[in-house]
Amino acid sequence: MKLIEQKSIDIPTENIDLKIPSDTIGIDMGQTLTKIAYIKENQLNLILISTPSDDTTIKDWLKSKIGIFKKYNFTGGRAFNIYKDFSQNFEANLIKEFEINGKGIEILFLLNKKQSLSRSLIISIGTGTSITLKKENNVKHLGGSALGGGLFMGLIKFFYNIDDYQEAIKLSKFGNRYNVDLKVSDIYDPEDNRVDYIFREFTAASLAKLEKKSALKEDVINSIICLIGENLGIITNLIADNNNIKNLVFSGGFLKNNKVLRNILLTLCQFNKKKAIFLKNSEFCGAIGALFN
Repeated sequence: MKLIEQKSIDIPTENIDLKIPSDTIGIDMGQTLTKIAYIKENQLNLILISTPSDDTTIKDWLKSKIGIFKKYNFTGGRAFNIYKDFSQNFEANLIKEFEINGKGIEILFLLNKKQSLSRSLIISIGTGTSITLKKENNVKHLGGSALGGGLFMGLIKFFYNIDDYQEAIKLSKFGNRYNVDLKVSDIYDPEDNRVDYIFREFTAASLAKLEKKSALKEDVINSIICLIGENLGIITNLIADNNNIKNLVFSGGFLKNNKVLRNILLTLCQFNKKKAIFLKNSEFCGAIGALFN
């Protein structure tokens, strides 16, 4: 297994109403990343690995833990085959990922804030994006978008042959999207009073000033992230308006260390008078939701 990250989080024993699952492990197998969550000695253990093309390595790792875990809860689009294998000899469950992501976010919010999550829109940005409505006592999947980390990685692989996510994110921090994006202010004359100063800062067309010979990869990568973030921000804010929601909880692997994406989502929420919430370790929400299911 290609280990990306491993960490442990203390679970508070006071001022928190949470039933702790025992002898259980949650496994969220996505297209790109696999997330694992289990509890040991009052600590929530989290493991992040690259999803391999061959499930053998994950199966071997899980089977090495036989005797520690009695219940295996699987979720995610790549989980079906390994679930079939484990269900023949162990107690195994295959869980729908959209609703379970919402449950994981509720658990993370409770651990971080020591209170329950109120009515919110939960946006999980992984390879693609899913959008879930958290109401008083249930979670409802509303839909999603093909915009996400999969599009990002595909484009930077095509343009620059970069397949390392962290390398691309690092480059994006040094980029200026407006060297390749067309702003409204690039179109309207400065003395044209039909357009106010705020609207002038909006993006008129992503990558519209792109010149392949002279464009810096940092600028292009920054622009691609902002293109995805702006469109997801607009979509989710409209869905929040339609459902009378003020809180938008953003989660998922594409947010990991991605300050550029986080800032564009935060800006759009502030502009639309919404509250953007970012939780630590949100990329593990599927695995945590499966663990506590």
